Amino acid sequence: MYQLGPQSLRTLEGVHPRLCAVVHDTMAMQIMDFRVHEGVRTLERQRELFKNGASQTLKSKHLVQADGYGHAVDLYPYPIDMKRVNNGNAQEIVRFGLLAGLMHAAAIHNKVKIVWGADWNLNGQTLDHSLFDGPHFQIML
Repeated sequence: MYQLGPQSLRTLEGVHPRLCAVVHDTMAMQIMDFRVHEGVRTLERQRELFKNGASQTLKSKHLVQADGYGHAVDLYPYPIDMKRVNNGNAQEIVRFGLLAGLMHAAAIHNKVKIVWGADWNLNGQTLDHSLFDGPHFQIML
């Protein structure tokens, strides 16, 4: 039986409760195992990711927003071979797509709008991003 581990639960601390509900409901589907790799980030962490090219913005939804919560999470299917993902291995990359489908189903169930970092699309409107970010999900409030 799949479940969010202690580290994933700690990582969700400070993330908007509605996005947390989507993550929990996705795991409750019991279709695939995954972990919450990143939730709320410090500005220092965001600056580091921006400097290294892993982020295109210093205004990430991982940062605490005006409502006091982070609005983004990074999820990784488990197990995942990131070396193979980074080398373009389709079998590894497609697992992020499967996870995205589950997240979108849970979001619909929770009446929450989310955007996946691999398509940056919300209701037919593409957000201003070009970075493929398969692990990234953010809530749109």
